[in-house]
Amino acid sequence: MDSEHGHLRRPTLKDVANRAGVSVMSASLAIRSAEGAGRVSIQTRERVLEVARELGYRPDARARALRLRQTNVIGFYAGYGWMDVRLPFFTETVAGLQQACEKLKKNLLLHGVSRDSGSEAIYRELIDGTVDGLVVAMPPDDPLIEMLAADHLPVVAVADAISGIPSVVVDDIGGASMLADHIAGLGHRFAVFATALALPFSAKRRQQSFIETAVSNGMDVVVRPLGADEDLPDFVLRAIKIGATAIVAWNDTDARRIIRACRRVEIRVPQDLAVVGFDGCPLPYDDLFPLTTVRAPWAEVAHQSVMLLDRLSRKEPCPAVTTMSVEFVKGATT
Repeated sequence: MDSEHGHLRRPTLKDVANRAGVSVMSASLAIRSAEGAGRVSIQTRERVLEVARELGYRPDARARALRLRQTNVIGFYAGYGWMDVRLPFFTETVAGLQQACEKLKKNLLLHGVSRDSGSEAIYRELIDGTVDGLVVAMPPDDPLIEMLAADHLPVVAVADAISGIPSVVVDDIGGASMLADHIAGLGHRFAVFATALALPFSAKRRQQSFIETAVSNGMDVVVRPLGADEDLPDFVLRAIKIGATAIVAWNDTDARRIIRACRRVEIRVPQDLAVVGFDGCPLPYDDLFPLTTVRAPWAEVAHQSVMLLDRLSRKEPCPAVTTMSVEFVKGATT
């Protein structure tokens, strides 16, 4: 339809109503057929829909969302400064979020922000009305937490429990303890725990639990930060030099990096050095050298978080923390 400036403009509901010879309310009810059933005649509905097709009218989804205060969109925000969906944790998490959203007939929005963005700027982006609820994976001490907890937007945390926000986590403590019992049971007496500079709180729980259980089993544990790939061969050789017979990584990705480094310096796994991880995410290929690890149900964690969001949106009570069980998996690396 031409405007006074000669440009095409989007046809409005009023245009449809005028062309069909009905009120705007009747046109709206006719287009929203399910809601309008019984309130407008079949003839009126058919006439309005025909005019809408002729004019190329499409309902304004944003306006409808504002009117209903509902967008049918669930957001996922990773607050550790990065979100690489190629990593198994994020792959499984996004898959679980998507499956739950499909079940609830919601859409999923992955929300990424610049590392340089301040908490207030991120907060404004997250609560701008784009999403009905938010799943977050972020540090419990992030200043953004207090802002989100005080807002009306339903929020659920995954991986790391956050005070004041319903959280879905896995049994990091029990899983790490199982790894320590397994390694000690094989006769190992000295292990290196491979940590990271920006270690998530869940990984810190794993580290502490592993050390406590290992020490109770008569083992010695040294904590060493894991560097870039080019530094890993030296990391492995230093572990061997100080007498370590096992390396424990806080996740499977780092465990596999360590195994590749072992091969580069001809250290045999597990004959010379045992290596274990944590996560146990399914791989898209046949694993000819399966890792000894702890399997965490990240897809189910994410699925459950969306279900909790749905309960929050309906003002139903939710548990403060939901802890999902993990499973020890014996592979070929111990």
